[in-house]
Amino acid sequence: MKTYSISTVSKMYHLPASTLRYYEELGLLYNVGRDGIRRVYTDQHLSRLSAICCFKNAGMTLKELQLLLNYESENNDLSAVIELLQAHDVRLKEQLALLLDNENHIQRKLHFYQDIAAAEKAGKPAPEWADYKTKNFIPAHDYFGPAPQPVGVEE
Repeated sequence: MKTYSISTVSKMYHLPASTLRYYEELGLLYNVGRDGIRRVYTDQHLSRLSAICCFKNAGMTLKELQLLLNYESENNDLSAVIELLQAHDVRLKEQLALLLDNENHIQRKLHFYQDIAAAEKAGKPAPEWADYKTKNFIPAHDYFGPAPQPVGVEE
């Protein structure tokens, strides 16, 4: 079985060693082995830490992480875990939709200014912003649901 020191894990996950010790204190990481006074992590710890980082990056609080991860080890309230995951799924989809809307706006501006530059170079009249403000330059992705509508434009 491969093992890792706290400094190795810290570098792998870009987390301070103090955070790893804190996660252990909270029970998010458990059964961390020892080699004398040094902590010893296994692939199982790395797998759990990957999940912790994923959920943290998705906006879960440490308290929510405890609820979620304790279910795996203690078989707690499954309905609370499902509700927690569903709420985070909804929140992430809302954030993704907003990010896609923002990206589309940036793409509209980028195309607009690139077309102005091309028109100037060709000695032609510059395009009008009105021709761009409702264009969608981001392909619709089924994964994210329908493509977001441009800001201020109703269907």
